[in-house]
Amino acid sequence: MLKIFFVVALMFCQSLIARDVQETTYSYWANPDIQIYYSVPPTISKKTKIMFIIHGASRKAERNLNNWLPLLEGRDVVVIAPEFSKEFYNEYAYLMKTTKTGRVLKDTSRDLESSLGDIFNFFSSKLKISTKKFRLYGHSGGSQFVHRYLLLGDETRVDKVAMANAGFYTFADPVIKYPFGIKNMEVTDERLQWFLSLKGGVFLGGEDNNPKHVSLPSMRKAKKQGNHRLERGTNFFNHLVKLGVRKNMPFRWRYHVVQGVSHDNAGMRLAAADFLLEDL
Repeated sequence: MLKIFFVVALMFCQSLIARDVQETTYSYWANPDIQIYYSVPPTISKKTKIMFIIHGASRKAERNLNNWLPLLEGRDVVVIAPEFSKEFYNEYAYLMKTTKTGRVLKDTSRDLESSLGDIFNFFSSKLKISTKKFRLYGHSGGSQFVHRYLLLGDETRVDKVAMANAGFYTFADPVIKYPFGIKNMEVTDERLQWFLSLKGGVFLGGEDNNPKHVSLPSMRKAKKQGNHRLERGTNFFNHLVKLGVRKNMPFRWRYHVVQGVSHDNAGMRLAAADFLLEDL
């Protein structure tokens, strides 16, 4: 009887400290409201970090966060997953500046260039977290959002970033129009130096090499970056390496091919977690 009581008590205690997902509506800006899902460790400490998970085109932010929960046990980190709705943020992957083909949006008032910084400030205040920097992960469309957010904005409070299996990329090429290049975008050498010096990782599925994948962007300029996601990601990473050499800038990004994984967030998540959470 005592043994049964002990087991029940242990299960009860574990349930008290287990991770869960909470939800809030973020309305503290001029943009349309967004739903935010987040998970908090059992206690907040002076060392507690913040990490964002950015969804892909399916916009399943809550499910993505739930899938991360087993990887977060014992980690002193608040994980935040904003959901950018199709209704108001259809072109979120391009920061609401253009469409995927490069057509400038008539209404650019929903620009997401400072979005994560605003949300970071909100949660830092809400949860009384003292950390000064945050981490980032994005897969597929989320990966597109992540690297454009870092390249085009003025946010510098980023500690680590992992981007996985983007459909295509914004190369730091001033001759090519956005979102394929940075023509007509204000990207200074100072910003490029900050970007290249990030603790960043380009994570690619070793089997994400289907040139006819149903969700692979097929625009002419996207195809110029490579025949499939693996090739495009490899070319983008090589572009960053050459950019750092040409401009004599520090370079801290890493290139990681996850063997046996195709366009699958689950497999990429495991590899990215090893990198993003290794010191937490």
